[in-house]
Amino acid sequence: HEVMQTVGATDIVDLFLPLPLGADAVNRRGDENYNLTVRLKPGVSIRQAQADIDLIASRIREKDKRDRTFGMIVMPLLDQVVGNVRRALLVLLGSVALVLLIACANVANLLLARAAEREKEIAVRTALGARWQRLVRQLMTETILLSLLGGAAGLLIAWWSVYLLRAINPGNVPRLEEIGIDGGVLAFTFAISVLTGIFFGIAPAWRAGKVDLNTALKAGGRSSQGDIGFSLMRHPLRSLLVISELAFSLMLLIGATLLIRSFVRLQEVPPGFNSDHVITMRIAANAPKYRDEKNLAQFFREIGQSVAHLPGVRMQGTVSALPLTPSVGWGQINVEGFQPKPGQELQVDLRVASTDYFRAMQIPLKRGRFFSNHDTLGSQLVVLVDEKFAQRFWPHENPIGKHVWFAPKKPMTIAGVVGAVKQYGLETEGRIVVYFPQEQNPTNAAYLAAKTTSDPSGLAGAIVREVHAVDRDVPVYDIQTMQRRLSDSLARQRFSTTMLGAFALFALVLAAVGVYGVISYLVTQGAHDIGIRMALGAEPGNIGQLVVGQGMRLALIGIGAGVVGALGLTRVMASLLFGVSPTDISTFAGMSLMLAIIAVLATLIPAQRSMRIDPMVALRQE
Repeated sequence: HEVMQTVGATDIVDLFLPLPLGADAVNRRGDENYNLTVRLKPGVSIRQAQADIDLIASRIREKDKRDRTFGMIVMPLLDQVVGNVRRALLVLLGSVALVLLIACANVANLLLARAAEREKEIAVRTALGARWQRLVRQLMTETILLSLLGGAAGLLIAWWSVYLLRAINPGNVPRLEEIGIDGGVLAFTFAISVLTGIFFGIAPAWRAGKVDLNTALKAGGRSSQGDIGFSLMRHPLRSLLVISELAFSLMLLIGATLLIRSFVRLQEVPPGFNSDHVITMRIAANAPKYRDEKNLAQFFREIGQSVAHLPGVRMQGTVSALPLTPSVGWGQINVEGFQPKPGQELQVDLRVASTDYFRAMQIPLKRGRFFSNHDTLGSQLVVLVDEKFAQRFWPHENPIGKHVWFAPKKPMTIAGVVGAVKQYGLETEGRIVVYFPQEQNPTNAAYLAAKTTSDPSGLAGAIVREVHAVDRDVPVYDIQTMQRRLSDSLARQRFSTTMLGAFALFALVLAAVGVYGVISYLVTQGAHDIGIRMALGAEPGNIGQLVVGQGMRLALIGIGAGVVGALGLTRVMASLLFGVSPTDISTFAGMSLMLAIIAVLATLIPAQRSMRIDPMVALRQE
């Protein structure tokens, strides 16, 4: 507490203290509150280390008569740090790659169209003696320059986006504050810009370098690119690029929709408590005087009385492990009427709560009673269990009056059954729970939760002052509203959903532009053929149907390819989803239909322009 006051509340301080292991530590073999950090010998693999640890764990199980599921897992430090976000970040990285491919496909199509328009220029240069290799180099230089300019613009946007990314920080992306535009990012951007410029500029440059001189230089003649009729099948490269755009867009759309639906389902999960108007904070009473259970119980009793009398506080209570916080507590317990199988033990979550904690958090009472002021050190030992506990052991009986105990301690009577709480996250099913009264099992560190009548954040300072009025040396920290904790618990899902949704929307716009660009180009290049059709009696409506049909042929092929690709993508995303199947039929069908509609809309403008072509003007250009 004194260190924090000295360095300031905004500074981050690391304090290393010796392990609080006394002389009797060797006899306390049930303590599992520590992580072991080791450095492997050179040449030793994780698998070899795990085999050694498994042998040690088996000896511990045999000596301590532990459950056969007891063990220890060897995990690389990198996996420990980034393991829970690795898959989400890989999915987002894949999404970025798909958006890049869609953008490159669009640029390639534009370059192909540009090359067709420059055929006469290229033909003149060739006729004057320019070799095709020189022309290809010139066009590739232009393409790479265009790509580098795009990369530079992308860096500017990325520089701004870094601040936006930090603003929506999900809270569990390791080292997010260290993300920035450095030399490595500049080198990567330069390399990817050059490579994409080369890769997607080869085909347009090659086609321009292989121009047909006789056709291109013919006076009044159409270009070799345009003298092929109005058909996408005669433009296989452009058709393939548009199909790829549509397929990649559909993959992103389906993935984003599944994440959105999953996020909505997750928000609908009842947490088991009411987070509205609740302020929480952690209190740690670790002074030597609080080693005495009576002093510790008296301290929390005085805090509760002082906070409860504050104006604006409706109810307050304390608990050793508040939901949606890193605090945990579990252990082995015995249950009346339950005999575990040989080699098994019953592990449950253990929490210490004050009398009014359940009322402050609005955790419902299912049977029996809550703790009362009469549940003190000298009275009958009682506990509360959650409804999952009661359902498991007494599905058709009343659990009130049954007993649980820690060997060799005295049995404790079940006084009530409370609702189940999502302790570790809305998507996680925790263990069954046993609650102990604060007065009978006082704990040094506890969370205080206060239900308020107004904005809970406004009462935080007053509550801290009341705690320090009882003991000024007791630190109070981790002050947050329960609504904020609930929101933070969904931060990873919200982050993934927002980012993938943005990528999918961007990809959809690019795909629509791509379809529009190709169809519009075909209408322009095929004006002569359309004029002939109309001169021979074709109605404008028939021409419009022809144009839309060409666009929809591309769309249907792209949608089919996108569905196949999405089946692979969503399987990778399965661990990120909640309450939604990775192959949800309604999502696949709905997004496919939406993409088809957008493809139709993208072809309508070129189709309407084709219907307004004057056959006399089109034929006069021949």
